[in-house]
Amino acid sequence: MKENNLTIHQTDERMFFLSRLLCKTQFATPTHVFAPNINVDVNALSEIPDGANVVLGKCTDEAAALAECRGISLFNIMKDEKFQAVNSRLTAEGALMAMIEHSPKSIADCYVLVLGFGRMGAAVAKLLNKLDIKLDIATTSSLRPAYAFANNVIPMHGFDFSAYDIIINTVPLAVVKDVDLMTMKKDTVYIDLASRPAINLEYAKYLEIDADIYPALPAKTCPYSAAMAMQEYITEVIK
Repeated sequence: MKENNLTIHQTDERMFFLSRLLCKTQFATPTHVFAPNINVDVNALSEIPDGANVVLGKCTDEAAALAECRGISLFNIMKDEKFQAVNSRLTAEGALMAMIEHSPKSIADCYVLVLGFGRMGAAVAKLLNKLDIKLDIATTSSLRPAYAFANNVIPMHGFDFSAYDIIINTVPLAVVKDVDLMTMKKDTVYIDLASRPAINLEYAKYLEIDADIYPALPAKTCPYSAAMAMQEYITEVIK
């Protein structure tokens, strides 16, 4: 534990910047901070003192039960509306960087499909729309808002991917069938931003599609800004 009663569990560059941003902030109660993408388990809590504050993004049921027994207060940053909005925007920017890095085409020449129109899908669509990139959205709800950003809004099933250069998934469900994958072009780029991929990644790679899951993009592409978003949440909820 540091002199200011704060321990930042270092797992990526974002947490390094967070440590610098909070180094002069004093905490009355021992406070531990984990990266939002880390699933905190019982072992992680074993070294944390009773009555401490813990900031995290997710934890196991066993860890939550242990925390309650030991008087450890859990603050879930991923349930905060303000943080989610900033995190979605930063993730969308990271997805744009992945598009530029992986696509053989200029993004101005790409036809993009975004799967899902929740908070993350909307952030991606809004950013791409600002760049005047041709865009379709697949969603089962929010049809009218989706049309504000997309050329077309299509259902979340029976996909024909043959028209698209880039596909960005934001839905944590396996909504794409293997037979749908066969409609992708060889140079299609598939970027998955969800906690669970929408496609069979192994089969996609067998088909020689550039497909991967991109977890915790803000920590990789804009770690300082990601740390600032965490700092704002922490200083607001822990006095």
